Amino acid sequence: MTAIPEDVAAAASSCHRTDEVAGLAGVVADDVQIAIWPRPVDPALRHFARTVLAADELEQVLEADVEALATFDPLPAEAHAADPAAARAFVADVRWLAGMFAELTGASRLGVRLVRLQKPMCPRFHTDFVGLRLLTTYCGVGTEWLEHAHVDRDFLGHRSMDVPDARSGLLRPGAVVQQVPEFAVALLKGDAWPGNHGRGIVHRSPATRGEARILLSLDVLGQAGGHHGFDTSGDGVRAPDDDDDCCGGACGGGR
Repeated sequence: MTAIPEDVAAAASSCHRTDEVAGLAGVVADDVQIAIWPRPVDPALRHFARTVLAADELEQVLEADVEALATFDPLPAEAHAADPAAARAFVADVRWLAGMFAELTGASRLGVRLVRLQKPMCPRFHTDFVGLRLLTTYCGVGTEWLEHAHVDRDFLGHRSMDVPDARSGLLRPGAVVQQVPEFAVALLKGDAWPGNHGRGIVHRSPATRGEARILLSLDVLGQAGGHHGFDTSGDGVRAPDDDDDCCGGACGGGR
């Protein structure tokens, strides 16, 4: 096993871990790039995700007005027909997560993506040109990420010259690939967060190991009038022309 160099091992973590949902607000700290709440797994919701949602193609790409979350439904009709009671519980969980995310960010409108992934959508390490994104995996392996100190960003994107991440120099000696647990809620800062260009969390889709993933992602599409906090949407922030280290949200949050 390769020893982690002292300067890498001693570096401050860019991850804020919390035992309660309110602690996710710690993501706003300047030195934090990802906040993770490993909420307890709900066996009924995971079973519904595995047996109903993962049984067929699923790609729900929607927009939700925060004021109308009480009636927002991210599921296709077939999922409701397969198990009405479990579907109602699943919808309630998505609404609750969306409401929590909106309260934290001041969002008035959200982008919601609920997908079944059979293979990695973004298999290379990258950053997103977004402000803040919520991810949770209802079943299957979670998103993989790297501490800031474990990454040499000179090899992100086109700078790797298409050499695989494991050999390009992107991973510093002793780097550890970390993973968001199944069912945990993660908030990921992107390069469009104010003052965060070149510092967004470096992450990738995990190998699915033959098991489908059911992934929910939430993005801020608009913020309430009078909101004076951070701009989580990245609206009005232009990505540098030569910066393809970020996917720019092109993969739709399918991590």
